[in-house]
Amino acid sequence: MSIADALAEVRQKVADAAQGRRVQLVAVSKTVDATRVNEARAAGQLVFGENYAQELRDKAPLVIGAQWHFIGPLQRNKVKYVVGVASLIHGVDSSGLAQEIASRARSVGIVQPCLVQVNVANEPQKSGCLPTELPSLLDSMRAAPSLRVDGLMCIPPAERDPRPHFAQLRELASQHDLAELSMGMSADYEAAIEEGATLVRVGSAIFGRRG
Repeated sequence: MSIADALAEVRQKVADAAQGRRVQLVAVSKTVDATRVNEARAAGQLVFGENYAQELRDKAPLVIGAQWHFIGPLQRNKVKYVVGVASLIHGVDSSGLAQEIASRARSVGIVQPCLVQVNVANEPQKSGCLPTELPSLLDSMRAAPSLRVDGLMCIPPAERDPRPHFAQLRELASQHDLAELSMGMSADYEAAIEEGATLVRVGSAIFGRRG
């Protein structure tokens, strides 16, 4: 299946699950070369997601007219490659990282939109703040003039039903008056949309499985 055909199929599934609600498709292009990303761009895809800061830095100039989201764990020393390039950073998980992003955004004269990543299942191997840590992290981020907190993001446990975790993130967003929910990937994006996702991060269903 071509990238254009796969993209059309994913878009239809997104629309069917959304039932008229606004849901943004983020095409995850990590390790996908710029030629193939440009195929998706030519087929009308606007927003792409990258997991690696230097790959984002190198690829962004090669795909004209694209918008970029940074969706992976972000090291503080790589913030300089992301702020001002990514229109949205999905994975802010600590006050230290938030402060580094705020400092960089301030130095380049922008307000950087962000999402807070929440480790909803308290998995030790995953990034994200714990739900109990969320209020204080939001307070610190909202106090920074060069940051804008738009919502929350999560990656549910791979071997369990994701729906309770999506529902938990939705409830947390509601408690904190946040509009955006980044949840759902190739294996579960339809369920995520049904549970309230406003952004879904879909890679292999569009570009094929990575080697």
